[in-house]
Amino acid sequence: MRNVSTFGAFTTARLGIYASQKGLEVTGNNMTNVNTVGYTRQRLDQMSFISGGPDYYAPPMGTKVGNGVITTGVSQLRDPFLDIAYRNASTNVGEADTTLAWLEKVAGVLDEVGDGNDANGVVYNQIQTIINQINQMITEGAGHEEYDGLVRTAAQGLTKLFNIYSKGLAQKKEDLEGEFQQDVDTVNKLLKNIQEFNESIRKAEVRGDSALELKDQRNLALDELSKYMKIDVSYEREDVGSGTTVEKLVVSVADSNVNLVSGRYVTQLEKGTEANGYPITLSELADRKGTLLPNSTVQTLDSDQLKGSLQASREMLFGKGPFATPQDQAADAAAAEKRGIPYYQKSLDLLANQFADVMNKANSPEDKANPGNTLGGPLFSNGNNGADPITAGNISISSDWETGKVKLQCSQSSNAASGATDNLAHILAQLTSKDHKFYAETITDPANFNPANPGAGVAPMFTGSFQGMFLNIQSILGNDISSTSVVLSSYATTANEVYVDRDSVSGVDLNEEATNMMQYQKAYSAACRLMTTLDQALDKLINGTGTVGL
Repeated sequence: MRNVSTFGAFTTARLGIYASQKGLEVTGNNMTNVNTVGYTRQRLDQMSFISGGPDYYAPPMGTKVGNGVITTGVSQLRDPFLDIAYRNASTNVGEADTTLAWLEKVAGVLDEVGDGNDANGVVYNQIQTIINQINQMITEGAGHEEYDGLVRTAAQGLTKLFNIYSKGLAQKKEDLEGEFQQDVDTVNKLLKNIQEFNESIRKAEVRGDSALELKDQRNLALDELSKYMKIDVSYEREDVGSGTTVEKLVVSVADSNVNLVSGRYVTQLEKGTEANGYPITLSELADRKGTLLPNSTVQTLDSDQLKGSLQASREMLFGKGPFATPQDQAADAAAAEKRGIPYYQKSLDLLANQFADVMNKANSPEDKANPGNTLGGPLFSNGNNGADPITAGNISISSDWETGKVKLQCSQSSNAASGATDNLAHILAQLTSKDHKFYAETITDPANFNPANPGAGVAPMFTGSFQGMFLNIQSILGNDISSTSVVLSSYATTANEVYVDRDSVSGVDLNEEATNMMQYQKAYSAACRLMTTLDQALDKLINGTGTVGL
């Protein structure tokens, strides 16, 4: 390797000045962006410059020295493993946060403020009021119109509460459907943004620009996307001709081969309907002009592929828990374990339906004096006396009870003495019984299900009183909220720790940048001093050599 020429030493100093100047520019850029959201700390890449080739005139004992430093570019300080860890943590936080938010909204409907010393809730106490009124009717006024009216008024209040709660849950479900669609639209915009960033970065790299600021914006979009669904991000090199390659970013659904973005090509999401379990369908990958990527197809994400906020919304819209039908479980193997708004709707419907059924039967006893004849009549109906089953949404007192054609049946015999209360006692026993069994009506074949005879081996979802059933609904909701809150707290802690770790690598530290600034400044001064020294040496060599004695 040849020795540095006389004037080649000036090139060494010049390259040092240039590298130091560029280093100061990069450092200054970092410092001025210390508060820029998403900015990634940049670093000047440089290497020692050595000119190659044989040098036949180099003395055999000459010392070989390099030719200075050259800058090869500017790069970002990012750890891809921390990016993966943070985005996975962000997905977990997004899923738990959305679940908790909607559980709390359900609680806003069902988690009542207690009324009375026991503070068990309005529905609980409304049923207790009916019990108390029938008790009073037994002891004080069997057969008296005013006592029947008191029980009827209390019962009417209970049906109104059922109606209000059913309407409230239906409204929450409608609101969630709207938010779910908004989230899908947001994801589609993020995917389009990432595609556009990919295209802009590709064009910049073809021109020789590293496009670091565009990559920062793309990383922000990827972080935001990870809240809605779990993603895998990979980087490939794409040949654009003439031996030039550019970066190609691919975003896929985690743990699958389903691509969301592939370089310049992007898919769009579409929300399914309630009838098919709110699946997410992906369109074919296409570029901005609509040209399809070869071999791309329309795909539907399975329930276990969809994570993050989208999955949480889907489960809150779809989750029926033990009410899940075989079709539901075919679409989602874990459907029977997921409790969303439909679970609470169906639980409330089951309570209202069974309450009405038991009360109607209790008030329609067979006449002991005339077997085969029925006394009394139904107390509750579905509001329009049609064939639809009684639910929390339509339960009401029957028109016959409201108009006085039917009253509380005091006795089980038409020949009973005045003041007999044996049937009132039977009604009261049914109201307070803790042996009622509540079955999820779809736990067996829906077409052949009979709550009174559900079939061998089928366990009730709850056994107890009507009041206990409502408390059970609230208890399950409270446990769901509590457990989800604990999970969210754990996920949030993990996400925060990973964020801090990532920021320690990618974020701008003013202390470090100040140190770098001083180093580059000293290197700049030293390179300038080297050039001055070389100039002085050459001046002495040229102008001072051989002048002695002249």
